[in-house]
Amino acid sequence: MLAFDPVAHAYTLSGERLPSVTQMLAPLVDYSKVPAAVLERARQLGTAVHRMTELYDLDDLDTDSLSDELLPYLTAWTKFRADTGFVPETIECRLHHPTLRYAGTSDRTGLIRGRRAVVDIKKMLTLGPVIGPQLAAYKELHIKNGTPIEDRYGLGLRADGTYRLVPFNDKGDWPVFLALLTLRNFKDKHGTACEFANSAA
Repeated sequence: MLAFDPVAHAYTLSGERLPSVTQMLAPLVDYSKVPAAVLERARQLGTAVHRMTELYDLDDLDTDSLSDELLPYLTAWTKFRADTGFVPETIECRLHHPTLRYAGTSDRTGLIRGRRAVVDIKKMLTLGPVIGPQLAAYKELHIKNGTPIEDRYGLGLRADGTYRLVPFNDKGDWPVFLALLTLRNFKDKHGTACEFANSAA
């Protein structure tokens, strides 16, 4: 059975640690110029937004307990659902790939415009290209676990109560993720630094 440690953000399967989708994407993301306090604040708010939308979809959200800061993100989420007719089929679904041996948690799957899609929720104004390989990895996880996925969307929830739904359909996204996974597996096998023998020209 797949287990998840939220503190270490670690997935294990029968005692074997599996790399996560988020870990695979690390080489594509550079936060070195962002102050640590800003990153931590963004992480905390992002976690709160995800938890809020999860409880809403599970019909277990106490809206009276929400801070004023969170309310606009809830407005954006409910507006997205109303505008598209989206009803979640899976919510925060943890899966692993039986042959490629990676794991991840997709935010939502459900029908959008009559087609089954995987949706990743972001608390941000822009939805960058890195989300493409991320969603491709989630799509493949669902397919390998018996759920056909046709489309991939990034959903940006904004602090002004609006949202932005962006399709990701670049066929190169999956090969990019595979390349990152191959690199990770190579480093796990041989170490993070490779030694090369110097030879005379």
